[in-house]
This record gives sequence, structure tokens and C-alpha cells, in this order.
Amino acid sequence: MIPTDGGKTERYGFLLCPGHPMLSVSAAIDTLALANYVGQKQLYSWCTISQDAEPAKSMNGLSVQADYTFRNAPPLTSVVVCCGVDGHQQAMPEVMSWLRRLRASGTGVGAVSTGTWVLARAGLLKGRRCTIHWEDRAPFRETFPDLNLTDALFETDGPVFTCSGGTAVVDLTLTFVAAAHGIDLANKVAEQLLHDAIRSPAATNALNHQRRLGITNPHVRKAVKIMENNLEDPITLPEIASRVGLSQRHLDRLFHSHLGRSPKRYYLECRLRMARSLVRQTDLSIMETAVACGFSSSSYLAKWYARQFGTTPREERRAFALEHLEEEGRS
Repeated sequence: MIPTDGGKTERYGFLLCPGHPMLSVSAAIDTLALANYVGQKQLYSWCTISQDAEPAKSMNGLSVQADYTFRNAPPLTSVVVCCGVDGHQQAMPEVMSWLRRLRASGTGVGAVSTGTWVLARAGLLKGRRCTIHWEDRAPFRETFPDLNLTDALFETDGPVFTCSGGTAVVDLTLTFVAAAHGIDLANKVAEQLLHDAIRSPAATNALNHQRRLGITNPHVRKAVKIMENNLEDPITLPEIASRVGLSQRHLDRLFHSHLGRSPKRYYLECRLRMARSLVRQTDLSIMETAVACGFSSSSYLAKWYARQFGTTPREERRAFALEHLEEEGRS
């Protein structure tokens, strides 16, 4: 965000891409509105922006009639790209040109959830830290290996900011309020939101293994983390057991007890889940996807993919693309 004179109203524009998450948008706007309420002055104003004059359908199916299109939007302090599950498909050439012009003119640019894809494709993240929703992290890294993607809830790097989405938008916006108007005001706004504490940017945006998978055993959690960090170049199960400090047989018993499958099967499923993300959210070839997920060939990936998901990678990619086109037609 661009720092501004404390007496000047900051104006935010929220670009509502098709399928945008309404929670993230309303969380940011409500936080700004409460800053005005608590501060008893017009510290912030905001508007919604769409790609065309039609209502923008949100992820939950509700439609929003935006205040402006990107072609007639007013001057802004910062613009925020708001995307849902298909942010990798929302980088429209005209919108990217508009974002580049805004940044060149001094406007701050940001993104929530998967809107980071749009900023990356527009070339606005080069040399800057960024983050994205945890589910998109692997395909984003494969697509943009030179970008500095972190696991943080949100990142602010000069005039460019990114947020992993959900309730983390509240923390990001409160951080902006604190920077511009002091931590006391930000804490009072947090109290209005019943938000216990303003989380730091360094907080991880992925649910930990205990919450996400119900894993209570520390040895299993450590083994799963090792697997998830070594998908492209899988390591052997004896090595994983050694790193965890257990025998392979003991680790096998723990996996069956806590996850209902062997370590070998679980590791394979991790790689297949990553493959599915790459198939759906990148333009990597099936062979490139196979290599990125530790499979020796596209046919070997296809065999296990079909067993796991009931379809081949190519069939899934076609079906996913068709579903996206049908959604656009209905919106």
C-alpha cells in the first residue's frame, strides 16, 4: 500500500473477478468502514469494480452490481484483485494492462486469494515477496519458479501486497490501518470485529496437519511434512523413517493407525493431489506435470491418476476447462 498523508482519505478499489470470494471482499470493506466509525472521520472510502458492465457473480452464486468497470474507475490509492478458485484463468489482457498503468502512476496494487495469479501474469510481482491461497501454492511455484512466493498469510512489499484469502484479509487490512493511523485504532477495530489478535504476516496460511487431517501423532505429522516437501523428487521410506527417528515398521504401523493407509500409499496420494492441482490450474503438459510430481512418465502418472480419480489427466483438464466455460456462460 502507498503511504499517504494522515489527513487524506485513502480510496480502495476492489476488482471483482468472476467467482470472487465474497467473504474476502466484505471482510476488507467492513474493516475499512469500522476504521471510519472508530476513528470518527472519513479515513477510507471504497468502490467495487468489474471487468464489464454486467453483475459480477461471486463464488457463492450471488451477483454484485459493481460501481464501475475498470475502464471508468476513479483515481484510487490502491486496487485489490479479488479472485476465487480459478484465479489462474482471470488474467485478461485489458485488465493486466490497466493494472500495469495504475502501478506505473503510483497506485498500490494487491490481490486476495488466487488474485496473485493475475498480478504475476501482469509482471507486477518480479523481485517482490508474494503469497497465495495454500491450495494454489504448488501450481503457482511450478508456473512462476523465479518469483519469491512465501507461505505467509499476507505479504506487503512496498506498494504491492498479496493475501492468502479468507479471514486473513482482516489481518492484512488491520495492518494497513495500524501503519497509517496507529496500532491503538487498529486494535479498537479488531475489538469491533471480535477479532482476538492481529495476526502477523509471517503466520502460515496452510492449516496445520493436526487441524487439516486430524493427525495428533507428532511422528506422523513430521513424516507427512517431509513427504509434502519432497514431491518432485520423492525420497525413500527408509530415509523418511530415519528422519522421523523411527523404524520403517513402526512408522508403517503409525500410518495405518492414524491415516488408515501405508506411508507408501499416502505418499503416492500426496503426489497425485499435486498432479491434480497442476492439471487444473496450469498449462504444463502432462509430461511436465508427471515430472513435477515425481512420476517417471506421463503414462505412469495417467495409470495411477485414473485409479485415484476415475479419469485421466487429459480428460480431467478438458472437463475442468469446459465447466469453466459453462460457468462463464451462466454468469
